[in-house]
Amino acid sequence: MTDEKSDNMGDPIKDKHGDLNVNASNPVNIDPQFMGDYPSPKLTTSKVPEMAPSTEAATESPAINRPPKPPGPALGPYFQLISTDLNKMLWMGSALIFRHVSFNQPNIEFICDVNVDYNWEILYENIFDLCAYRVNIYIELRPGEGEDKIIWKIDWGNEITDGSFLIARCDQKWRGGFFSCNGFDAYVPERVAENLTYANVWNHLLSIHEENPLHLLIWGGDQNYIDFIFEDIPFLRAWLNMEWNEKWTTDYRDDVREQVEQYHFYTYAENWERRPEVKRALSSIPSLMMWDDHDIFDGAGSYPPLLHDSPMMMGLFLAAQKMRLLFQHHTTFEKAREHQLFGHQGYNFYVRCGRSLAIIGADGRTERDATIVHHQNTWDMIFDKLQSELDDVKHLLVVFPVPFSFIRFHAAESITERVKNLPNKWRNASLIKKGNSIFNLPEFYDDLLDEWIHHTHIDERNNALRRFQQLAEEKKVRITYLGGDVHCCGVGRFQSAGSHRPAPINDPKLMYQIISSAIVNMPPSRMAIRAYHLFTSHWNPIDNTEEELIEFFKRRPENGRAVIHKRLRPNRNWCYFEQISHVNTSAMTVVRKRHLHIHSTKKNALMPTSLGPSSNREGLGSEEPPIHIHSHHGRCHEVIHTDEQQIGTDGLQIRLWLESARKHRDGRRFIAYDLLIPKLE
Repeated sequence: MTDEKSDNMGDPIKDKHGDLNVNASNPVNIDPQFMGDYPSPKLTTSKVPEMAPSTEAATESPAINRPPKPPGPALGPYFQLISTDLNKMLWMGSALIFRHVSFNQPNIEFICDVNVDYNWEILYENIFDLCAYRVNIYIELRPGEGEDKIIWKIDWGNEITDGSFLIARCDQKWRGGFFSCNGFDAYVPERVAENLTYANVWNHLLSIHEENPLHLLIWGGDQNYIDFIFEDIPFLRAWLNMEWNEKWTTDYRDDVREQVEQYHFYTYAENWERRPEVKRALSSIPSLMMWDDHDIFDGAGSYPPLLHDSPMMMGLFLAAQKMRLLFQHHTTFEKAREHQLFGHQGYNFYVRCGRSLAIIGADGRTERDATIVHHQNTWDMIFDKLQSELDDVKHLLVVFPVPFSFIRFHAAESITERVKNLPNKWRNASLIKKGNSIFNLPEFYDDLLDEWIHHTHIDERNNALRRFQQLAEEKKVRITYLGGDVHCCGVGRFQSAGSHRPAPINDPKLMYQIISSAIVNMPPSRMAIRAYHLFTSHWNPIDNTEEELIEFFKRRPENGRAVIHKRLRPNRNWCYFEQISHVNTSAMTVVRKRHLHIHSTKKNALMPTSLGPSSNREGLGSEEPPIHIHSHHGRCHEVIHTDEQQIGTDGLQIRLWLESARKHRDGRRFIAYDLLIPKLE
C-alpha cells in the first residue's frame, strides 16, 4: 500500500509518519456494504489463547463473573410482546427457552380463561450445548376493558417451573415501563458498584409491577455491558496492544469468532438467568428491546472508517448482532424478517398495543457510521409503516436509545475532532493518551458522535423531525420520544414557536423527549450536571419549532428542597407510563411554555409541581405521599393555574421514578416526578 493511494474522499491512506489515517478507507476492506461485511479470515494454524477461568466479582449480585460462566442446562422462559392484531383479535408474543441438548424438548402449558394457541420453532439445534427454542404465542384478545392473567407452566423433564403475566384486553389502557443501561461499564470503580448494587432500582420497578401489573417493559439499550470482553479474552487484549497499522488490518479469525460469540452468550445467560431481579422481570412482563452500543462494544458504529470497517471491529459487531437477535428478539439472521423485524439492513420493530397506543423501535446501531444513523431506505420504511398502521392510534412512542433531543456540546466536539485527526504517535503521547479510549481516540469522541444532536447527525435528525411533525398532523397522533444512554434523567420538548402557539392539546408539534437512564449504571457527578446546565438549552432547530430541555425537576428527591439546576438529575431512575382515560385534573401536571401548570378544582388545594408519590421505607411501592408539600398561601412561583381544556382526556401519564442519592431520614428512597402528555385533537 503506497502513501500516494487515496480513498474515494481524496484522503491519503497513510500520513507522513506511515500510520494509517483514521478517516481513510480501511485498506483490507475498501468498500463495505454493511456492518459485518468483513473479509473472510485467512487460513491459519495458530491457536487463540484460551479464556481465563471465571471468577466471581465482589458485588451483591451472584451473576457478575469475569469472564462469564457457562449457563446451566435450562434457561428461560423470557417473554416478548410482538403486537396486537385488532382484525383477528389476537395478542401475539413469544417465549425464548433454552434446554441442554441431552434433554428432550420441554413441555409448556398455559392456564387462563381465554384461548391460547402456540407452536414451537427451533432457532439453533446446538448453540454452546443448548437447543434454542422460540414458542410463538397467540392469545385471544377479548373486547372491553380489564386484563387477563396468563399462567404458564413448563415441565423440563426433571423439574417444573411456573409463573404468570398479564395482557390488556382490546380497550384497556396500557401500563408499561421503560429504562436503559442495565449494568456497570468498565470505568465504574468496583467499590462504587458495590455501594450502588445491581438490584435496588430493579426491586422498586418490580414492586410497582406487584401493585399494578405492567403490560409491557421497554428495554431501551445497553441491556448488557460487554466492555470487559477486551480484558477477558486474551487475543482481544493482545489485539488492543498491536501496532496501529497491524491492529486495523488483522483478520477476524474463526477461532476468535467462537470465543467472542461464547462470551456474548454466557454474558446474556449470566445477566438474565443468574440475576434474580432480571429473571423475574423477563418471566412476568412481556418485553420489547432495542439495543445500544454497550451491547456490542463502547461506541459501536460511531468510529471513523479505518476503525469502523476493520475486520476485527466488524467481526465483533456481527457476533453481537447474532446474540442480540437471539436473546432480545427471539430470532436469527435468517428468520428476522419473517419475525416482523424490518429495515434496509437493520432490525427495527413496530408494535400495536390495543386500540390507541403504538410503539416504533429504531435500530440506531446496525446502519450507523461516522456520517449517518439510519439509511434513507430505513427512514422511508419506518414512515411508510407508520402511515399505514396508525389508524385510531392516539399516542405513538418512538424508542431511540440515544435521546432525540439533548444538550449540544459543540466546543467539546471540536476538541475531540482535532485530537482524532492527530497523527497516531501524537495521540499516544503520555498526556493525550490518558484521555484516550482503548482505540486510541479521545475518550468522549464516540459518546459525542453517538448523539443525535452532534453536528454530523443533526441534519438527519431534523429531517426526521419534520416527517414526524407531518405524520402527527395528518394522523392526529401525539408523538413522544423515549431515550436513555446518558446516565441521567430529564424531559425535553418540541413545540410550535412563537407567543401565539396553539394550546398543547391542539399543537401537532408538541412532542416530549423522556430521558430515562440508568437503571443500574453509575450516574454523572453533581459537578457534571452543573456543567451541563451551563450550555444552551433552548433552540429553534427547524422552521416554526422550538426545542428545549425544560426545568422539570424543581425539588431534590433526597429531601424535597428547591434546586438550582432543574433540567437534568444525577439519579438512577426508571420510567412508568400509563394511558389515562379520564384525567383527574386536580392531581396532574402539564408543561406549557416555560412553566409547569397545575389545575386544581379545590380552593387552596395546591399540588407540588411535578412531584408525585414516593416509596415506603424499604424503597418499594408508590403509596407514600410526595416528599414536599407546598404552602397554601398561593404565592408559590411553581404553581400556575390553567384551564381543563388544555389537558383534555385520553392523555399519557409519564412518571419518572428517581432513586435518592442517599437514604432520607424518613426512609423514602424513590421519589416520583409526574408529567401528563395530552392527546392531539
